[in-house]
Amino acid sequence: MGHTDSGAALMGEASCPRPPRRSRILTALVTLALAFASLSADASIRVQLTGVEGETAANVRAWLDLVRFAEREDLSETAVRRLYDRAPRQIREALRPFGYYDARVVSRSLTREGNDWIARFEIIRGEPVRLNSVRLEVIGEGHDHPGFQTLLAETPLVAGAQLRHPDFDQLRARLERAASTYGFFDRSFPERRLEIDPAALSANAVLVMDTGPRYRFGEVVIDQDILNQALIERMVFTREGEPFDTERLLRTQYALTDSQYFANVVVETGERNPLTRSIPVNIETVPSRRQRIRLGIGYGSDTRARGSIGWDWRRINQRGHRANMQLQVSQPLTELTTQYIVPFGDPLRERLSFRSSLAAEDLADVRSQRATIGVNHRRVLGNWQRNLFADVVDERTRLPDGARFADTLIVPGIGFERLIADDPLVPTEGHRLRAEVRGSHGLLAAKTDFLRLHLGASRILSPSDDWRLALRAELGIGIVDGFDELPASQRFFAGGDQSVRGYGFNKLGPTDDEGRSIGGRHLVFGSVEAQRRIQGPWHVAAFIDSGGALARLDDTPEVSAGVGLHFLTPIGRIRVEVAQSLTESRSPRLHISIRPDL
Repeated sequence: MGHTDSGAALMGEASCPRPPRRSRILTALVTLALAFASLSADASIRVQLTGVEGETAANVRAWLDLVRFAEREDLSETAVRRLYDRAPRQIREALRPFGYYDARVVSRSLTREGNDWIARFEIIRGEPVRLNSVRLEVIGEGHDHPGFQTLLAETPLVAGAQLRHPDFDQLRARLERAASTYGFFDRSFPERRLEIDPAALSANAVLVMDTGPRYRFGEVVIDQDILNQALIERMVFTREGEPFDTERLLRTQYALTDSQYFANVVVETGERNPLTRSIPVNIETVPSRRQRIRLGIGYGSDTRARGSIGWDWRRINQRGHRANMQLQVSQPLTELTTQYIVPFGDPLRERLSFRSSLAAEDLADVRSQRATIGVNHRRVLGNWQRNLFADVVDERTRLPDGARFADTLIVPGIGFERLIADDPLVPTEGHRLRAEVRGSHGLLAAKTDFLRLHLGASRILSPSDDWRLALRAELGIGIVDGFDELPASQRFFAGGDQSVRGYGFNKLGPTDDEGRSIGGRHLVFGSVEAQRRIQGPWHVAAFIDSGGALARLDDTPEVSAGVGLHFLTPIGRIRVEVAQSLTESRSPRLHISIRPDL
């Protein structure tokens, strides 16, 4: 049986015709190609560099074909080795822009690990080429322009410095951009060269820009009919015949947009006229709606539910006068305010406003009902805003024991405020400073003479992306002849969501014989709060507050500590916090508020 089977097998094999030689070669090639395809389908090239780092390493990788084709799936071993052999030359070329003209690849290897190719290069950069002499000049009409002189003074291209081609190229590019900004559109570079002697490790840099003549603003056309020409000219900083400056175009755009008179502003330049060397300016505007209604609702543990409605009249006449009215309603305060605003000088930096208000307010256990009319002159001075004001106040004060008194007096004052932040509502870095002095005298109809100084500061620091530190401090000093007759609105109060947490709203301070809050002559407050982001807009916080309204500056302030959960929103930080007094025996207090950080 076995012999028969073997014979059948031999006969079967012998009966099959042998494929032609060409077919056998084609089959082998297809099989080999499929094998290589299966080996390289997921293959990649990894490049490891030693001896270079930072921007030099990044430039080497940018030059290397090995890196450029690292993810190609159709590279054969021959192609990979061809790219590998190019690498030493490309590495030397990549290091020359940084002054390394004697760089060498002292060792290299190419190995296969699984489906990946690993290319390793050890590089010695050698001594860099240094600048022997540097000649940088701006000639022509703009040779003494401060913008150009600043660029020349700040460049790292100085004798003795290491040659860096990017520094040379960046200076040329910055000079060109500055020339376009300042209206030198016909500038040229009659001399621009780097003279390099690699053997001597020495180089000379020469860069000369001829600014040519400066262009000027041509005709300025403003498409608007809602404001008179005198007011518009105070917001437009491009004057026909004045030297061209892109910064003036941007300043004009911002001024008109921020004025709120216009919903949209487009400032465009026309074709340059090489004969008159002038550039026309066209300003197109879309007026904003004359009236706007604002609605607001909120909640806080100090105010409970609160709401507001406001009316804005953005343009009353062609002189740019405006007005607004607002009604606020909450548990401790109901107030109606009106304001009529007249622009002065630069409308964004100076204005005169006439204001009035009617208010009924509970300041802890003291009740204040007052009517106020006044005038305020606001002016922006650098980063500071100054307010000079005088108010006529008719106030009725009711003390906790039921005693009442009335006062009609004139209260002049001056205030300064400065806010610098990377975000006005939820900053990562910023600060706010405030100072105000106000007072009155018997000559101004006051029943008791007083002078009131109020200082405030807040600071936001971010040591890292996930951590923030919030610092706040306040100091109030009152000089009062007869505190018992001081109107409630001129007293200091402390405690609550935005003051010393762990205490009721305005409840922390001097009291009467029955323990009811009456406000203080002075105020001290300080707070340190650490905030940690846990996920997305969610943060946790821990804080320590100290302070209070005081009868005497040497009185001991109270101290509290607490923790909170915060949620960031476009309108501010929603805070849910629990605070406990550390100096008094009292129950923890829950605080809920929505407010900006500064």
